[in-house]
Amino acid sequence: MRVIGTNNLRNDSGVLDPTWDCFVDNISIRPTTPFQYPENNWVFCSQDKLVDGPHTLTVNATVAKEQTFWFDNIRYVPSANVSLGDAAVMIDSLDPQLQYGPGWQALGSTANMTLQTNSIFTYNFTGMSRVLFFSLALFLMVVLRCNSELVWLHTQ
Repeated sequence: MRVIGTNNLRNDSGVLDPTWDCFVDNISIRPTTPFQYPENNWVFCSQDKLVDGPHTLTVNATVAKEQTFWFDNIRYVPSANVSLGDAAVMIDSLDPQLQYGPGWQALGSTANMTLQTNSIFTYNFTGMSRVLFFSLALFLMVVLRCNSELVWLHTQ
């Protein structure tokens, strides 16, 4: 389980604003180390290996000097017996089903990137639709869909 948002801290002589605490089933889980620069998709806190079953997540955010706590989403792995018929399913860049073509490389531990023209990745899926979400401003990206296969083509 991960709590995701935009990290935009104010640091007044070592006093950070905002601050946050996360709890799963009233047990504190350690927040990530604050980052000094604004960052989207920042993991505020996470907890792996929860016991299968219902849980309660609590996030307490404290804002001292008009700074904003930007909460975006919660990501978790549902129980095996939960129907995903009407669910939106997220596949991240580390999913082993993603097949990267030549030119792709890791970008830290959370993304993959390519600078090579005509690089592709593929992902076979069963479903009715797909949405591709990414944030790269330097390149024109074209998304194609062929026979239930998602193909991403990087062009200049």
